[in-house]
Amino acid sequence: MQTSVNLQDPFSYSIYPELIILILLVLLTISIIIYRKLKNRPKIEIENEEIKKLDEKDINRIKEKYLKRLDNIEEKLNSNKISVRHAYQMLSANIRYFVFEVTNIKVQNYTLREIEKLKMPILSELIEEYYAPEFAEYSVGNIKTSLEKTRKVIEKWN
Repeated sequence: MQTSVNLQDPFSYSIYPELIILILLVLLTISIIIYRKLKNRPKIEIENEEIKKLDEKDINRIKEKYLKRLDNIEEKLNSNKISVRHAYQMLSANIRYFVFEVTNIKVQNYTLREIEKLKMPILSELIEEYYAPEFAEYSVGNIKTSLEKTRKVIEKWN
């Protein structure tokens, strides 16, 4: 006797649900690892920084040193030895190390937000001005104005 019913193929599972679950588990593991690393990252204590006191002679010596560096940056910029972006990077480093030498606060390691917490509005204003040209694909800042502002800040520092 012949039947018209054919046997069905064996039931097979699709691999896609298992792949999706595996990918989700990997992403979850990676996100947990990143979260733990960010959570355990050492934080910079800004409030506990002690400002060292220098006498007038030492401050003037430090000012001269950093004003000469500004002149050097300007000279290199005028002779096209450095780009505008590089000049802004040098300006940023220059003012940060100047503040470090005068106050003993390691602002060279601080972000803009951390500098704003220091309650040094002049410094945070300068660093904020440097950020866009320093990190933009095409630096379009007024470097001459920034140089003069930086020079005035160093000259007036007490």
